[in-house]
Amino acid sequence: MTAAGSGSANAGKVTPMSDEFANRAAQLAAQAVETDLINATRDYEDAMRVQDEGLAADALKRYAASKTEYDTLTGANQPQQQSGRFSVAQTNFLSRRAALGDDLTPARMKDYALAHTRAVNAGLEPDTPQYFAAIERSVDTMGDGRQPLLDERSAAQVCGVDDETYAFHAARLRNMRARGEYGS
Repeated sequence: MTAAGSGSANAGKVTPMSDEFANRAAQLAAQAVETDLINATRDYEDAMRVQDEGLAADALKRYAASKTEYDTLTGANQPQQQSGRFSVAQTNFLSRRAALGDDLTPARMKDYALAHTRAVNAGLEPDTPQYFAAIERSVDTMGDGRQPLLDERSAAQVCGVDDETYAFHAARLRNMRARGEYGS
């Protein structure tokens, strides 16, 4: 019977030694797949030199399979946000937001991660101006209670109108909604 199946109290428990062992095993596996990638590349180059399409196709298939396996082992095919790494553009964006007073606490970073997921799910390509605009809109208007709601006076200031004009149009909008003329 093996140690894993012996039923001991430590079976299945993750210890620092087992983490170290797993990391080393993963490194060895990645190195073996790197060797396969190198060999497939060399075989492809050899096939091209002798003009053998069959050998070239076989080498390309082995390269593609090895590349997929390598990406899986190294985590290269995982989204950036899940791995905790940011692109240069994302780092610069967050730095600008912090410089403008955004407190990048762990809770706030969760807001950014949620906004990232929403933007990507909406089909926006990361690191584009549209992506960052969507992130900004999302984190600035989440309505999660951490940002106080605007009263009419503050809303008027944000809109650049006087209090009376804002109050008049806000009341008009409320009446239109009550009559079912605006919104659902």
